[in-house]
Amino acid sequence: MQVQIHRCNVEEGAFVSLPSSKSLSHRALITASLADGISVIHGVAISKDIEATMRAMSALGACFEVDGDTIRVTGAGSLHCAQGIVDCGESGSTLRFLIPVFALLEEETVFTGHGKLMERPQTVYEELFTKEGMQFIMDGSFLKVKGPLHGGHFSLPGDVSSQFFSGLLFALPLCKEDSIIQILAPFESSSYVTLTIEALRKAGVQAQLKDDVLYIPGNQAYHSFETTVEGDDSQMAFFAEMALIHGATVEVGNVSHDSMQGDHVIIDFALQTGAEVQMTERGYLFRGDRNQAITADLSNCPDLGPALFALATQLEGTSVFTGCGRLRIKESDRIACMEEELRKLGCKISSSDDMVTINGKTGLNENVILHGHNDHRIVMALSVLASLSDGCIIEGAQAVSKSYPYFFEDFKACGMECEIHD
Repeated sequence: MQVQIHRCNVEEGAFVSLPSSKSLSHRALITASLADGISVIHGVAISKDIEATMRAMSALGACFEVDGDTIRVTGAGSLHCAQGIVDCGESGSTLRFLIPVFALLEEETVFTGHGKLMERPQTVYEELFTKEGMQFIMDGSFLKVKGPLHGGHFSLPGDVSSQFFSGLLFALPLCKEDSIIQILAPFESSSYVTLTIEALRKAGVQAQLKDDVLYIPGNQAYHSFETTVEGDDSQMAFFAEMALIHGATVEVGNVSHDSMQGDHVIIDFALQTGAEVQMTERGYLFRGDRNQAITADLSNCPDLGPALFALATQLEGTSVFTGCGRLRIKESDRIACMEEELRKLGCKISSSDDMVTINGKTGLNENVILHGHNDHRIVMALSVLASLSDGCIIEGAQAVSKSYPYFFEDFKACGMECEIHD
């Protein structure tokens, strides 16, 4: 699918209700699947990644009834793998969250995926499994693991994806033994670990993070619950980007003012540019203003990278982003891919392994053919930026279905003009 973006202006009174947090939806579905009984989860936006987690947990014995944005989850109770192969789609969260969970079983589980999923590094788990004497075999597009995983004392680097910590947090409470995970500095993306601990708490499972050490009592049980998933702060970034680059006003709804999501920091970054941000009953209102360059550490919010890089091209001065290293191992190398596409538009961007520098404000080339690199966040960031140009085409735009299937409907509802071609 390709989308052609036309130069346009934000519609007065633009409002969008954000989809639910993908991060929190994964966590709620996993904890509900591990519980004994029926849990009810409201406000879930079904995307390709969320479907992958439900598919994987179905293989473990959970059942799902979807009614609009509400999902009734009948937990697996006693864990067993009803299927030999678990298809994780393109969802890195699904794969990394569930490797330790399936490793609780004594039988072999085979994971597979699509796109570049099976190329994404799993070194943390590989080393841990090898040390614990468990099977961990990468065989082309398949990953074969076999437990059983036991609790104990673990030591993991803190500058890797938080998904490795979350995966262990889901599994270790079901072990007989207590567990301790020592997190080696620097500890990045700590907010995502906090989200996992809170998801466990809602399911009656205890875990504690103190002084970069995780304490997980063993021999626990998940309990059914009812919850509503809040809006996705990482998706809020694209509409903040829209308001700021157009010098316009955009309101976003379905957002928690008290969110624990690390990407909630988009509000602070917007304020740093000189924009006005107001709390509203529905969420937040962003109003573009001075648009001055910013300095931002992305180590705790890497998913904001594409939106912020696109925004920075329209800020006056030099913006510097640090803590960017893990953007290189997402669905794509988000630094290299954004460099490639932004340069096509005439933007000035450079990078090192861990830092990105962008010089603005840049006038944009027109009638440019851009590529989404099969990365939903790159497609969305480029779509918003391209609305300042005319006739730009983004190939591979279907990648938005990974997290935000109706993005272009909301995009057009804000006054943006685009044509979608299969």
